[in-house]
Amino acid sequence: MPRRRTPDPLAQAVGARIRQLRQEAGLTIEKLAYESELGSKGHLSTLEKGLARPTIQTLKTLADRLEVKLLDLVTFPEEDERAKLVDRTRQMSVAEIRRAYKRTATPPKKTKTRS
Repeated sequence: MPRRRTPDPLAQAVGARIRQLRQEAGLTIEKLAYESELGSKGHLSTLEKGLARPTIQTLKTLADRLEVKLLDLVTFPEEDERAKLVDRTRQMSVAEIRRAYKRTATPPKKTKTRS
């Protein structure tokens, strides 16, 4: 995909999120590019700056190496409370997520039966 001269707003947000998650994981741009098999730190740098739109396969490759869900690359916690909540689940254990899900799950509505 050709490099843009000016960042695409959505690609820029996704790129910033990739950078944030990469830094949280303690990875350099070189190490993430190499270990995710993107191969090119230049391409990853272009993605992080929003100068290229990543493909779904590229996002999946990066998410796998960063050990996050694909959803995490397109969740922007600074946008609203819901996004913050989704982002917080990254630090939760499976048991904590199950408990939270049970607390928020709505039981199915019972249908009335006529006697």
